[in-house]
Parts: sequence; C-alpha cells; structure tokens
Amino acid sequence: MRRFKQSIKRREPEHEQQVLFFDAVRWMINKHPELSVACHIPNESKSSIRRRVKLKAAGLRKGMPDIFIPVVRDKYAGLFIEMKIKPNRVSKDQAECLAQLNANGYLACVCWSGDEAIDVLKQYLANEL
Repeated sequence: MRRFKQSIKRREPEHEQQVLFFDAVRWMINKHPELSVACHIPNESKSSIRRRVKLKAAGLRKGMPDIFIPVVRDKYAGLFIEMKIKPNRVSKDQAECLAQLNANGYLACVCWSGDEAIDVLKQYLANEL
C-alpha cells in the first residue's frame, strides 16, 4: 500500500507582511488613486531554478526590492521597499541595489514589518520623508 506524505504548509512571514501591506494599499487607493500602479517585484530566491533563469533572461535583477510604488513626490521619483522579517538580513546584492536606487533619486528602504511599510508609505505620500 502506498502512503502519501501529508504536505506541511510552511509559514511565509515575509509574504504575509507583504499581503498586509498591499491590503492597506488597496484601502488607500480611494484617497490616493496613483497607488493603483503599486506592485510587487517577484524576485524571491525560493523560485525554481528554471523560473529564475527565465525571469533573469526577461530582465529581473538580483537584489531588487520587493515592492515598487511608482509615484513621484517632491524629492523622490518613486518608493522601493525591501521587506525583511527578522532574523533575515539584507544581502550584499540588496544593499548595493538599495544604495543605487537612492543615488538615482528614489527612496529605497528596508522595512521589518507590514505595519512599518504602511507607515513609510503614508509618510512618503505626505512628503514627510
């Protein structure tokens, strides 16, 4: 008799925090319709090798932040957020990419929770950063 392993659902706290963030973005669209173009950049290293090769060929860059808000504000051309959940750390590629984006006129930062990312977005939209 063949036995099937019961699949164990692995928690993905970073994903959960991004979902929380985008839920808030959807609520904010009424007041800020420009947020309708906010997006997630699918740069997860947990993709299959085949998918990563395909995405790289299509132009996906290693180290790109998770979230992009292509909304211009006084000092910035847009907002990039790298979502991290402790004990994860920012990789060398991510740090270099964040620095390059900041040098190019974007606000690029690391947030450690969905709530922090929502606060950063609110401050960004209010030109408080």
